[in-house]
Amino acid sequence: MKKRNKIALVSLVAIVGLVLVFIVMNKTVQTEFESLNETDKQMLTELSTIYKHFEQSSDQLWNEEYDFRTLPLLLVHTNKDRGFFRKEAFAVNVKQFENSMFATEIKVPESFGLPKVYRVSRFDPSTISAWMPFNFATLEMDDTEAMYYKYHPKMFSDPELYFDFSSFLLHESFHIFKQKKWTYDADGAEFIDNYPVTEENYALMGLEFKLLDQAMATNDTDTIKQHLREWAIVRNYRYQKWPQLVGETKTEAIEGSARYIEYRYSELTGGKLTVLATKEAPYHVTFRHVLDVSANGQLTPRYLVRSIRYETGSALELLMDKAAIPWKAAVEDHPQKPGQTQYEIVKSYFNIQDSSSVEKEIESIKSKYGYEALLEQGAKIVKWNKEEQ
Repeated sequence: MKKRNKIALVSLVAIVGLVLVFIVMNKTVQTEFESLNETDKQMLTELSTIYKHFEQSSDQLWNEEYDFRTLPLLLVHTNKDRGFFRKEAFAVNVKQFENSMFATEIKVPESFGLPKVYRVSRFDPSTISAWMPFNFATLEMDDTEAMYYKYHPKMFSDPELYFDFSSFLLHESFHIFKQKKWTYDADGAEFIDNYPVTEENYALMGLEFKLLDQAMATNDTDTIKQHLREWAIVRNYRYQKWPQLVGETKTEAIEGSARYIEYRYSELTGGKLTVLATKEAPYHVTFRHVLDVSANGQLTPRYLVRSIRYETGSALELLMDKAAIPWKAAVEDHPQKPGQTQYEIVKSYFNIQDSSSVEKEIESIKSKYGYEALLEQGAKIVKWNKEEQ
């Protein structure tokens, strides 16, 4: 046998041996919760907290039909955001691992309320795609579509906003499982061609922002409804001028609903994550602040095209909760039963018509909320937009 072939054979035997060692160790070493490393224990503890809140308050998070506790998940320990180097993973609600040579059950405290948890070897061939440098994706396992989701130490010690373990998991799993058949974003409907970069568009957006801020600042149902009605009038007027902007509502429906879950969960657990969150007290800013920093050149105008819709969409849903306006059944979307966006729900609730009466009311709203000053800010945003081109 040639020397090169011998080296190749020895290398192959060594690799196979190493893989077998890892497989055996996964089956036999540290198979109880208390013996796991700190990051894995934190992950399972937070997963348990999510399960408990869905058991106790599923109607506040979404509804009883959407039960996070039934989702098939593969939770992959990695070293960093989009990490390539992964360790073992933990599976819940994935049957193929019940009798797999690549998996072993981890004994977790009964009080955690978790289903059976299986630790899966990093060398399991069915999860090979989880080595890719993506934070999450889907896997086909025994005719079951599972989600893999990567976690790393920073998610628990010093996470970026919206990227702590629980918030990011709740958001992305809602996209994958609950919104799987939603069609709002089909064929790129959420992206806007020929976006109107005009001072009037930004000024009208400023009116919307002021009205959302005022509604968010009160718990009085009648006051919230008054501001929501005025908001719908302004939004309707803006869409009559630029019909292409309806793409905003598609992002609000898809991304706003996923973000709503994050905010509801934070509220239930005593967290600080809320609409337009920040890391320092008071832990959020206003929509008006977003317009101000855009006009001052501190925030790119591109943020107002799409990213802001994560926040307006979730804010509208939280406000409809506070005003006792039914919306969850209506927003759910399906190819055979098109849903209604938050804008369509509010517009329908207040019976806002596409008519000349809207133009009469819009003048009153402009006068009431300082439209001329907003036009000046709109002109500044137009200027910054041109400088970015």
